[in-house]
Parts: sequence; structure tokens; C-alpha cells
Amino acid sequence: MSRIIDQSPNPKSHIKTLMRIGYTLNSAVADVIDNSITAGASSISIYAPPGLEDPVISILDDGCGMNLDELTQNMRIGCKDPSNKRNEGDLGRFGSGMKTASFSQARQLTVISRKRGQSLVAARWDIDKIEESNAWCLEVFEGDEVYALEGLSLDFPASNGTQVIWRKLTCLEKGSHAQDHDSELAAKLSELKSYIAMHFHRFMSGYNKRTFMLNKLTIEAIDPFMEGTDGYQEGPSAKMRCKGGYIGIRTHVLPHIKNMDDDLLEKLGGADGIAEKQGLYLYREKRLISAGGWLGMAPNSQLGALARVQVDIPSSLDNDWSTDVKKASLQIPPRVKRELKKFLADPVKRSKRVYKYRGKVETANKFWKICEDENTKTITYQIDPDNQLLVSLVRKCDRDERKILVDYLKQLAGTLPINHIYEKMAERPNDVNQEEANIAAIEALLEKVFEE
Repeated sequence: MSRIIDQSPNPKSHIKTLMRIGYTLNSAVADVIDNSITAGASSISIYAPPGLEDPVISILDDGCGMNLDELTQNMRIGCKDPSNKRNEGDLGRFGSGMKTASFSQARQLTVISRKRGQSLVAARWDIDKIEESNAWCLEVFEGDEVYALEGLSLDFPASNGTQVIWRKLTCLEKGSHAQDHDSELAAKLSELKSYIAMHFHRFMSGYNKRTFMLNKLTIEAIDPFMEGTDGYQEGPSAKMRCKGGYIGIRTHVLPHIKNMDDDLLEKLGGADGIAEKQGLYLYREKRLISAGGWLGMAPNSQLGALARVQVDIPSSLDNDWSTDVKKASLQIPPRVKRELKKFLADPVKRSKRVYKYRGKVETANKFWKICEDENTKTITYQIDPDNQLLVSLVRKCDRDERKILVDYLKQLAGTLPINHIYEKMAERPNDVNQEEANIAAIEALLEKVFEE
């Protein structure tokens, strides 16, 4: 006769597993922000003050908040069934995100909350205590104990809200000086700011917009499609019906990098970043999950660098799209892939057209001749022999001088620094400006020759 025995995970071992699920600081903070948005927050503030011997990260919102029963329930790992139907706009899924995200970055998680008309309550997970007792020992705080908690924000909303506090950070390298922590934390916060600005950009404008702040400074949205920018093109769009909801598809083509504002170009990672991030942009309930890449449906190409395809899916399709715990990746179902492929050609074609048009504009000059040989599949850049200034100069030279001049021009064309030009055009296209070319060195050489 078989029997059932309790084989619940060993807390000491289980917590170590949860700490290594694979979050980055960016994706961990984003998971907490998801909860704030689901709670109806209009303001979300991240605070990580410099100069502390033991750095701390705090995330405060003015959402609906929780009472003590709701808080203790939500502090439970896997507090919700992922198969349950979610309300529209609910960015949660497994009921584990806030805890696992926090454990991946810190050994102590404190959550302070207040529901409208009720008092402050708090609860804390401390990994040191879990390991020491080998038990899921949740600390709960009420009354004056909450107000005595270190890190409670002076800006905590008077009516309702929630604050998540990470202490004993593991996301920073261990160092002997606070200054080491400060420089490392500053670098990570700079990346975090850009990450939030792009992944939550659709929550920062329009109806029901939210305010996001980092160390008391407002985070401005970064639109990866640059809609409204001079030169932007919107392509075909469609709605695809699936079991459980609709998938929205929009196609975009960015303006040529020469037409981009330097500041925005830098935010998007420069020309290299734009080329690397061509492809599909997958959104779940308006939150960006995957930024760029064709996911095997098309190859990356330099001429297709400006092509973007926006795909919006509702949370009701999580099972079909295999949403993971971190909500950091999605698996496109085969049927949807087949439909999506129909939309990839247009933005890529438009992107190529932008580059080719720009190329024609830039090559239309009387000094250089671009020769494309379809038989040998070669492209060469040669000095135009029909240039009237060059013809006039050659006619004034005697036979020997002409030979020297022609030899010099051949070497000049043959040693064009193409690789360097390509590299700089990829990294800093707006800095390349031949109209500002300095000819002072040549003038000095000519003066010296005339003197001799």
C-alpha cells in the first residue's frame, strides 16, 4: 500500500535557488514596478542614496496599498495561481515576482504598506534568518514598530501606498569603501534609468500616465520608434484574433541617423545600438518585454537597421506565449510567427530605401565616382576623371608631372580609409562632417613649396 509523505522544499536550500533565478537589477526593479502599476499607482519613485556604508534601494508608490492580511498573503512565494484569469492591465502572473526579484538583489526584503483609511503595516523576509532557522520565518510589524523601521520614506503617501526596501544588497560587488559602492551603484542606476525609460515608455504619456522618478529626478520616456520625429515612417498595421484575445501589430521605420537629435541618438545606443536593436518589439499589457531581434524570422542587416515591428499581446495569452516568471521573455507560437512574417518585409524594405536614398544624395558630387560592377560584385570609390578642375590642372602639367600627379591620385583613391569611416559612421555619425575639413595643413605645405 502506497503512502504519502511531505517532501516540502528545505527552506535553507530553496531560498538559495530563488536567489539565482536570473534577474538583473533592471529586470528585478521592473518586476516590482509591475506590481505598482497593477495596484493603480500614478507615481513610482526609486531611491538609492549615495554615501551609505550599506547601500539600500527603495521603491515607493501611491497605489491602493494592502492591509495586514493582504500583505502577509502577498509575501508568500507563489501566492497566486498563474492559470487564474487576470484583469486587463494586470502585469503580474505567478505571484512570485516581487519576492524572487528582491531575493536576487538583496538578502533582506521589507514591504511597508497602507490601505486607504487604515494604518501602516509591514512585513520582512531576511535570508540570514531563514538560513539560520531553516524555516520560512516572516517578520510582521504593526503600530509604532512600523514607524521605527529604518528606511521608511518621509514621502510615504498619507492616504495609501506601498514601499519596497532592499537591504544587504548582493547586486553590488563587495568592497571595503562606501565610495566603491557609490561608483558601482551610480553606473547601475544610469543603466536602470535608461531601461525604465524605454520598457515603461508607454506608461509615461497619454491617458492615465504615470510619473517615474529615480533619486528624486523625473525619468523621461524613450520611444524606441521615434514617433513624431521628422523622417519617421509608419507602415502597415493589423489586429490578429487569437483564442483569448487580440494581438496588435504595427510597423515602424526610424528616420535616418543623420536626421536624429544627438541626445536621442545617444539614448538609443548610437548607430550601433540602433542597428543591433532592429526587429521585433514585444509588449505585454503595454510593458516592453523584448526589445529588438528578429527571433529567427529574418536576418539582421545594416540596411534594415531602421526597421521595427511592434507586437502587443494581452496577459490572457501568457500560456500560449510561455511567459516566464521574470516576464523577461516570450515564445511566439508557430501560427503567430507565420502571420508575423507577412509584416516583416515592408519596414525592412522602407529602411533600405531610406539608406539608398541617403546614399544617392551623398554620392551626387563632382569629385568622386562610385563604380559598382555587377559581374564581379565589387564596389570601388574612384576620383572622378571628368572633374573640370582636375582636367584643367592636368593640362597645365608637362608629361612627367602628369605621371606623378596621376600616380598620386591612384594611391589617394586606393588608400581611402573605408574601415575607419565605417566605424565612425556606425558609432558617431553626426560627428562626421567633411564640410568642416581643415585644409590649413595643405595651405602651409603649398606656401613652403612656393618659398623654396
